[in-house]
Amino acid sequence: MSKRHDIAQRVLGKITSGEVAAQSATPSPAMRTYMGQVAQETARSFEARIEDLELERSTGMVLLRLDPKQIGRTAFANRHELGLSESDESFRRLKASIREHGQDTPVRVRPTGPGGGTLPYELVEGHRRHAACLELDAELDGGFPILARLDAGAADSRDLVLKMYRENAERADLSPYEYGRMFRSWLDARVFTTQADLAKSVGLSAPAVTQYLAVAELPAEVLACFPDPRQIAMRWMQPLSKALKADRAHVLAVARRIAERKGPTPPEDALHELTAPKGLKRASPSREEAVKIQGKVAFRLARRDGRLTLKFGPMVSLQAQKELTERIKELAESDLSQRLKGT
Repeated sequence: MSKRHDIAQRVLGKITSGEVAAQSATPSPAMRTYMGQVAQETARSFEARIEDLELERSTGMVLLRLDPKQIGRTAFANRHELGLSESDESFRRLKASIREHGQDTPVRVRPTGPGGGTLPYELVEGHRRHAACLELDAELDGGFPILARLDAGAADSRDLVLKMYRENAERADLSPYEYGRMFRSWLDARVFTTQADLAKSVGLSAPAVTQYLAVAELPAEVLACFPDPRQIAMRWMQPLSKALKADRAHVLAVARRIAERKGPTPPEDALHELTAPKGLKRASPSREEAVKIQGKVAFRLARRDGRLTLKFGPMVSLQAQKELTERIKELAESDLSQRLKGT
């Protein structure tokens, strides 16, 4: 007999024995029959609710309010540290939103198993939300509890990493470097024994996984050229790999010179220098201008050697980017047509 059935029967026994009935009168047979029917219905309802709660708990549907300090980051954390700090604009916006409006979307945690660390919970997904709540917990009087969904289903490491991957793949907000570092950590921990097994599990081609890994496995000297390795675009890997294969020593020497400069080098400039043939004169540095709206960077313009690069900030939606790009093309075409007519 199940535990929930025992609990329901105890409730039924209390009702039918008169513990919840009036103490001053003996109920009539009809009343006792009615009370018995009510008791049975109550017990069945109670038993069903216990079963529902057990199902919710086992499927990760139970919501908890936890002290964020009781949740540890997984060893497979896929966010770069810069994305979890005040230096990242999107993180600052997320933290401000949670402070003002509360946490809309719960993080997902799993119980820490034996040997899994000193904290009772391990983070499955929601690393930026957890980091924001940790900071708010330290800043606000009375702390800042985090809303978490208990996921008993993420029982092993493969379940854990695949749930993390699916969440970020749906949002499309991880950089190639972060994907590459994440895949490398899975392979190093033997969560997947081969790249082919990993690729099949996440629904990517084997060459795509290889490309992501190549970004994360760039030499430390090359990575140091970029203020934020998340800036490295996948399309840059072909010229970088070609340059490293042709003359690795030269590329590393150039990388060290870039890293030793005062102030950061724009990412495109660093790429140009790293991939330029040996002896080629360094191109003129690009001039970058940040355009802000209401104190936030809406877009950046960089100009170098007749090339104009436009980078939208996180505040501009993908749809707005598409519409603005079309308007810029139309404006440029119209303006240049007028100018060329006068020449």
